[in-house]
Amino acid sequence: MPRRSPPLWLLATSATLSAVAAAQGGAPDALEEVVVTAEKRAESIQEIPIAITAISGEALQALNRDDVAAIATQTPSLAYSEAGGESQIYIRGVGSNLFSVGADPSIAINLDGVYLGRSNMGLTQFLDVERVEVLRGPQGTLYGRNATGGAINIYSRMPTESLEGYGTLIVGSDDRREVNAAIGGPLGEVWSFRLAARGLKDDGYTENLDPSGGKVDDNDLKAVRGILRYGTDRFRATLIGDYSEFDSGNTSIKPRNDGLGLAQSAGASVPASIHETRLNFPSFFVWQTGGITANLDWELSQAVSLAAVLGYREWDSDFLFNTDGTEIEVTRTTQLYDTSQYSAELRLTGEHGWGRWIAGAYWLDEDKFGGLGLVRAGFTNALANRPPAIIPSSVFPPRTFVFLSQNDGRASAVFGQVDFSLTDQWTLTAGLRWSDETKDDSTYFVTLLPDTELLGLYSPRPLPPRPAPGPTNRIDSKSWDAFTPKVGVEWKPGEDQLYYLSWSKGFKSGGYNAFQTTNPVYDPEFIKATELGAKTQWLDDRLRLNASLFHYDYTDLQVSTFLNSLTLTTNAAEATIKGIEFEVQALPVENLELQLAATFLDAQYDRFTTVYGNCTAANQALDPRCLGRAGQVRLIDASGKTLNNAPDFKGTASARYTVPLAAGGRISLFGQVSHQGEVFFNADNSPSMTQDAYTVVDARIGYETESGALSVALFAKNLTDEEYFHNIVQFTSTSDTALDVFNVGHALGYPAPGRQWGVEVRYSFGR
Repeated sequence: MPRRSPPLWLLATSATLSAVAAAQGGAPDALEEVVVTAEKRAESIQEIPIAITAISGEALQALNRDDVAAIATQTPSLAYSEAGGESQIYIRGVGSNLFSVGADPSIAINLDGVYLGRSNMGLTQFLDVERVEVLRGPQGTLYGRNATGGAINIYSRMPTESLEGYGTLIVGSDDRREVNAAIGGPLGEVWSFRLAARGLKDDGYTENLDPSGGKVDDNDLKAVRGILRYGTDRFRATLIGDYSEFDSGNTSIKPRNDGLGLAQSAGASVPASIHETRLNFPSFFVWQTGGITANLDWELSQAVSLAAVLGYREWDSDFLFNTDGTEIEVTRTTQLYDTSQYSAELRLTGEHGWGRWIAGAYWLDEDKFGGLGLVRAGFTNALANRPPAIIPSSVFPPRTFVFLSQNDGRASAVFGQVDFSLTDQWTLTAGLRWSDETKDDSTYFVTLLPDTELLGLYSPRPLPPRPAPGPTNRIDSKSWDAFTPKVGVEWKPGEDQLYYLSWSKGFKSGGYNAFQTTNPVYDPEFIKATELGAKTQWLDDRLRLNASLFHYDYTDLQVSTFLNSLTLTTNAAEATIKGIEFEVQALPVENLELQLAATFLDAQYDRFTTVYGNCTAANQALDPRCLGRAGQVRLIDASGKTLNNAPDFKGTASARYTVPLAAGGRISLFGQVSHQGEVFFNADNSPSMTQDAYTVVDARIGYETESGALSVALFAKNLTDEEYFHNIVQFTSTSDTALDVFNVGHALGYPAPGRQWGVEVRYSFGR
């Protein structure tokens, strides 16, 4: 099939690149083909009518990134943050800031084909990774539940036909010590294996100036994975088992200068540096996670294949947090989280002269238990320096309350998709998924009397007995079902060109707020997405240009706010998201690779009235929204406001240059610049809940022997030591009620790491 002529601007680019190449005396190589399994079958990323970013394990190593946060810099449409021991992932402005066992994420994370019901389960599985695929936009047909904003697929390295392996040692800033190792190969004619392990320790990127408080933002991680594979010409079975455990002094949180902090009123001193804190007691965050996966693949005929994915996963965590982030005893948060899940997916695929098809069924059973405890001091001594008229003794009496929640979920689905070849150039796609979900919830509220032992509590264990159902308890069950279709058309006028137009629907399950028993069940959220995209390669495959234009009709989105020290979860009315994104990869000259990716986003609420504080007789005159509403909640109109974690611009540019040495071996230079625009963390877009735009620079220089067996590298992350918060929250439990007149809560931010550096030595064999 003849290739179409590129547009004029590409011809100009070609002339420029050719001139540079001639000056350098070398001819560029072709870009490497990237094979993914985004549509449940292996194919080139350039052949799939979906916006996808694929990151190889080698690229993650070059970036020295080792978790889901790593791919945020490589995927401009993805924003990542953490709070309360839980991850918050957004793609194109779609995500969730909901916590607790009754809530679900908006981005589906899949590990070796198994859906992870809790995003935390995938935070540390960047152990011996083959690649990570980020599918942008609703994936309701093939991925189903909770893939409203997209899906992240993590794939482990599989056993190889010959013996190979590696060992890596890393030392660096914050007293970092890390070891990674893997080995794999054949065990006879039909069996093969792979083993991988990782250990990481560091002292944390935040210094605690209070010697009684211990470490924060530190890591102590151990992880192991084993894979056993059996394979013949027509059948393959892969068994994967993994386990990880983590122990740290938890994360730091920094009071923002909003003038509302109770600890500041009591004389707390907040260090000027974002990476210094004063915490008066040792906090911690410990967890264990692991599971078993079985992947079975049968080739029933030359045209039809059958696949089964069976999985068991579990997560167990224990958490103690200095909620106010100071040396003054204000409040402590404890949280328990235990979950286990069983899942199974069966897929039948076929490929024929007229096109191809896939049909399948899915099942999930998830059992979750959570406990949240809030320990509050009485401030009799802490506020002795404050005039009683300003801080009456009745403010924040000492008490502890605990929420206990058991939330069990069951989900099942059937799905199918057909790609019908209309002509050699045109293909029509139609798909449909039916999902059925049920959640059983039992949530209890327990108030405990304060005492010395309780105020020194590190964890709410042993838990108090569950009381009988009453007005402060909730026992409920709810079911939902949804159809999520997809239709699309793709046009392939040339070998290296694909243009597509699609319409799809995404569905996220409803749920329960486990931190507020009077909060009624909230409904599912839906997205209807229209996307126009292009995937092209030019200049003899030395230039790759992919772009997409998208529009979302987002309804009933689940939003969480704070009210009276507790969370409140509701369904927002409507929002519209629209944007454009592009990815460029080029080999302008020999040994030089350039990449550029960017997203321009406009994500706003169309209609949304939500609670933001309380109205009293005293504050009515301060806000017209409170006039005549004394004793009621304060309502704000968020229409026209920007959605959470949805920067209007996010982009990344990188360059990698390899210098061959005359004596053998090579030196590689890598640099990356990532920029994120202004981000809001609440529906009101409050200044105290806003992170300004920031830019992060990463760099790496390495040497590799001619055989590739030995390599040494020096790397730096956040080279300019940019200070920013990856998340900002508001807690009414930490605010001074004399100053927080609307009871909206005191703002606190989670600092992102500052400058970090390290040296990596790696030995590989069998490549």
